[in-house]
Amino acid sequence: MGYISPSARNLGIALLIACWSSAAYGAAQCSKTSYGEARTLITSRLLETGYSRTQTRFLMRNADQRISQLRSAALSDRAKPCRIDSARAYVLGCVDDQLFPLKGSKASLDAMRQASFWGKTRLTGRELLFIGSFNACLGAAKQALFRG
Repeated sequence: MGYISPSARNLGIALLIACWSSAAYGAAQCSKTSYGEARTLITSRLLETGYSRTQTRFLMRNADQRISQLRSAALSDRAKPCRIDSARAYVLGCVDDQLFPLKGSKASLDAMRQASFWGKTRLTGRELLFIGSFNACLGAAKQALFRG
């Protein structure tokens, strides 16, 4: 996985703990927006809050790849009425809820850090925040909406 600085690791752990229960609770409900709408919203929010176009394309391409692996056949009985598009939209809605607004941090969100995720070995704080939030929301959705 690569080296992760103690401060980045602690931030990731704090995000995971803070987000897990609220993400899991929210994942049990149907999303009111489609996956396409959720994707458009979070893409716009990333760009509006200082993520570069390159960072946004990288993050959304990898998020799309991982979300596309969620299959309707694996939906739990409780989530089947919502359908797969809703379950996929919920992951991005959760990331949006957890990640925004980005404020209050004294650390530079644009500083590069040695961390290996999604095929890159150096990531900015912004990218690490998105990836951490995304993984927490994806895990919560898998636990709440999918079997096995």
